[in-house]
Parts: sequence; C-alpha cells; structure tokens
Amino acid sequence: MLKSRTKWKLKERNTNTEIATDLSKALKTSSLFIELCLQRGLDSREKIERFIKPDESWIYDPYLMYDMERAVSRITNAVEQGEQITIYGDYDAGAIRSQMKSLCTCF
Repeated sequence: MLKSRTKWKLKERNTNTEIATDLSKALKTSSLFIELCLQRGLDSREKIERFIKPDESWIYDPYLMYDMERAVSRITNAVEQGEQITIYGDYDAGAIRSQMKSLCTCF
C-alpha cells in the first residue's frame, strides 16, 4: 500500500456543537462526519440522509458523454471477438476501483 505524502487538515470548527451532537446521535454516526457534512452545507438530518443514501436521481447518464455509444460498441465488439483490452488509469482510490469494475464487467 502506498504511504500518503500529505496530512489531512481539517477546517477550524465553526459549527454549532449542539446541532452536530444532536445530528450525530440521531444518525448514529461520528461527530467528525457530521462536522464535515455541516461544513459542506448538509445542515439537516434529511440532507445528510440523502447524501448517505442517494437515489437514482443522482446518477449521471453516461450516454450524455461525447461518443459513448461508439465506445460501448467498440468494447462490446472487442469482447465478442476475444480481443485484448487495455485499461488505463491513475493510482488514486477512485480510479483503481473504476479500473477493477471495468475489468470485471468486461470479463
């Protein structure tokens, strides 16, 4: 595993500790998580629950991306023809997960 070269720095606590404590207890989660939510404008139980458990309305339609139909057709054809496929990506957690998901989906 790669060791991080950076250290997390949190903003100063500008949040109302009473609200943070109440939300933390109500949602059964850490006060640090609630503080991060509050700093990002998620200031009610409903907003935080929607963030934690998003519904399908949050999903972006990938076919709105330029040439997505062409890319899907090419990948489908390659899989059907038994061609080798190379998957490129960087090393952050999101990219590695995406690469593995692509790999598992294709095969």
